[in-house]
Parts: sequence; structure tokens; C-alpha cells
Amino acid sequence: MLSTEWEFKVRFGETDAAGIAYYPNFYKWMDQASHEMFGAIGYSTRKLLAEQLGIPLLEAHCQFRKPLLFEDLAKVVSTVQEVGNKTVKIGHAIYRGEEVVAEGYEVRAWITGSSGQIKATAIPDPLRAALTAGGDH
Repeated sequence: MLSTEWEFKVRFGETDAAGIAYYPNFYKWMDQASHEMFGAIGYSTRKLLAEQLGIPLLEAHCQFRKPLLFEDLAKVVSTVQEVGNKTVKIGHAIYRGEEVVAEGYEVRAWITGSSGQIKATAIPDPLRAALTAGGDH
């Protein structure tokens, strides 16, 4: 299955008064990592929007193990775990160095249409092939 990495630095605005990353940011980082993954295989968010396609979030989960702190350098390793007919499940592990600080997943749908007229549809074969390909892209 497809696996990608996305790196970031924890910014001051992402922390609380103690300099610890505020928990909703972990979901934001997983979301960004998913968009980076799709972009890496030729399905950038800009392209999807232009073609009235999308990958909305249906479900998200995160287990926090250690805090991230202001100015920590972190990495999200994202791996496709399941590809259904209309959905994809992406697992995320967030690292500081070699230490896993959080793990989670997202379930996303493949949709077509514009506002108010969207519907889930089958994942196209070229996208399915890219998502199920082994190794980094």
C-alpha cells in the first residue's frame, strides 16, 4: 500500500500557554498529510476542486502518546490501510525524531459534484492503483 511522509515544525500558534501542541492540531496535521499524499500521486486538492471532485473526511481517530512542543520538528508517516469501493482508510503515525508521539487514522470518501449536489462514487481505477501501490511515491 502507498506510504508517504510529510514534515512540519510546530508553530507558536499551534500551542497552548505551556508551549504544548493543542490536541486539535494533530487532526489538522493528519488532514494535511492526507492532502500531501493525494498530491504526491497526482490528485492535488486544487486539481480535485477544479474537477468537482473531493475526498471529504468521514471518520477520524487519534491516540496521543507524548506531547509535541513549540518548535519541535515532526513527521507524519501516512499509509493507506484499506481501499473500499468508495472509501479509503489512511493510517497516520506522527513522529518527533524516532519517537511516535501520536497515531491515528482517517476514513475519506471519493465524491463528485458541487455544493449541495455531491455524492459518493466509486474510486477510479487509476487512483485505486496508485493507492494500493507498494513503497513511497
